[in-house]
Amino acid sequence: MTEPSVYGSTIDRVRAAASRNSEILVTLNKTQEAVQAYNRTEFSLRKHRAELESQDRTVSILKNSSHVKFEKHKTYRDGLIIKYAYYAVCMMMLFHKKANEYEQAYFEALKKQKDAEDRRAGLQKNLDDELARNKEFRVTAEVHGKAHEDLDKLYIEVFSEPTPEFPEQEELRTQYDLAFAQRLQAKERYDVVKVNLRSSEEERKIVREDLKTAALDAEEKRQALEIAREKVFEQSGISGGIY
Repeated sequence: MTEPSVYGSTIDRVRAAASRNSEILVTLNKTQEAVQAYNRTEFSLRKHRAELESQDRTVSILKNSSHVKFEKHKTYRDGLIIKYAYYAVCMMMLFHKKANEYEQAYFEALKKQKDAEDRRAGLQKNLDDELARNKEFRVTAEVHGKAHEDLDKLYIEVFSEPTPEFPEQEELRTQYDLAFAQRLQAKERYDVVKVNLRSSEEERKIVREDLKTAALDAEEKRQALEIAREKVFEQSGISGGIY
């Protein structure tokens, strides 16, 4: 009795997963732009929050300045003792001059405070608008992320066994497994150095860069492997399309 070839069993798995593969790829294609938009809003939100935080500090400083200037203005406006002191030495003109100066300084401070508060209100509106957009795009981005997870699971099921008839896929899987292991090792080193109080800033910088490099390499290998696996579907006469 002839043993079934590995190629045949691979083709069977590919054909069984073809419909689901196509559905997932369609979802990924439809939601890709939303992911990019979501990432842009995430960057924009960080910028808006930083601007708002800075403006809050400015408003607080100007409020304190207005309060100080109001107290000086109030002293000359309502202070009978200081008024009589100037009167007693026949310097009422100087008193009125200072009173006017403090009053003008107070109203100028109020205007600066009001302008700063108006700008803060504008920044808050920008943040609120961006939060609304972020929320809208996040829903679709989560659908995209879930589709990627589903595709990963599907490919694990299909390619869980060796596929020597597709050498490119086999080689890329080996490369990805190695890159993924290296990323995990880099993450472990980073975690150890990060919590070690004796670690220097230079050490932290090195392991942070190592982790970044390993993560990028693993992601590149993952994408290459995913493309190769999609080619397996195409070579088997079952194309799911490009996403």
